[in-house]
Amino acid sequence: MKRCDPKRPWPVIDAHVDLLHHLMARHPNTRLVDLPHAWVSIPRLREGEVRVMVSAFYCPDSHNGPVTASAHLRSLLEYADTYLDGLAPIRTPRELAACWRGEDASGCLRLLENGDALLEFPVEELKRRGFSVVGLTHGGRNRLADGNGVEHPEGLTPAGRELLRELERLGFAIDTAHLSEPAFRDVVEQFGGPLICSHGGLRSFFRIPRNLSAEQVRTILSRGGVVGIAAAPEILSPDGRADIRTVFAQIDRLVQRNGAEAVGIGSDFGGFDSVCDGLEDHSRLPRLGEMLERAGYGEEAVAGIMGGNWFRFFRRLLTDSSVDGRHFPVGSCLDGVPSGRAFV
Repeated sequence: MKRCDPKRPWPVIDAHVDLLHHLMARHPNTRLVDLPHAWVSIPRLREGEVRVMVSAFYCPDSHNGPVTASAHLRSLLEYADTYLDGLAPIRTPRELAACWRGEDASGCLRLLENGDALLEFPVEELKRRGFSVVGLTHGGRNRLADGNGVEHPEGLTPAGRELLRELERLGFAIDTAHLSEPAFRDVVEQFGGPLICSHGGLRSFFRIPRNLSAEQVRTILSRGGVVGIAAAPEILSPDGRADIRTVFAQIDRLVQRNGAEAVGIGSDFGGFDSVCDGLEDHSRLPRLGEMLERAGYGEEAVAGIMGGNWFRFFRRLLTDSSVDGRHFPVGSCLDGVPSGRAFV
């Protein structure tokens, strides 16, 4: 079996990074390029061979509402325009491919985490500003639906259903990571576009609503999506402790049950308090690829898990972004990735 050259690690796409939240909380009013030692930094992205990251624009539930939500989102956009430098914006398949091939700086896609603001903020403007994925909720209840932190959750509200139709029309994908089970079911029934889980864990390891059931995983995959496994100990393990082996175990479980094309990286770096031993930041991601290879995964499977599966998903999403989401072909993000078992 061909071994990985440690000097040439696999290219990575990280589908969920709380970069903006982390910088605003820990390094306010400081440009990203001036923070080489931050948890998420340009040097660490480069060291981990992270070619593309999806930057989450996290809107806390405390800002939900007709006055505050849209204003808060605009403040995030202004902050990002001022301080998130050093990353190449990605809006087209061509820009995505250039970053993936290493021809440009690490690239940045945008994801909205908690869509409450979209009842006032124009969805067309969100699209123009480089967003391609929306998570309708965070953990709490908003005007669209209930998140998976609500004790007795309900599904989509009438406003949520109307917004979902507009998101589908404009070619967005829906991130299911924080949806309650009733909201997840409603989205599946009423949204015809692609679904993903940008960052999460498996309920078979830690039975909490925040994590995915086996049925939810199958549903996401049937809609052309990918499941990003997070490096957040608080959702990976009942005791809140985790290391790189914990992340590997969840990836391996997904592969054994659903195939190597099912899974990618969705670290959530910048968005939690404790860290996984051995996978503390982006610079450590090559170790995960090496662990997969040592476990018997083939080169194509490792490359897919580390970034290729997300690349194919986002290439198709950006290509079809002006098309009705119902035309997103099931499984289209899997082109060229081996199906079934990942072992050789």
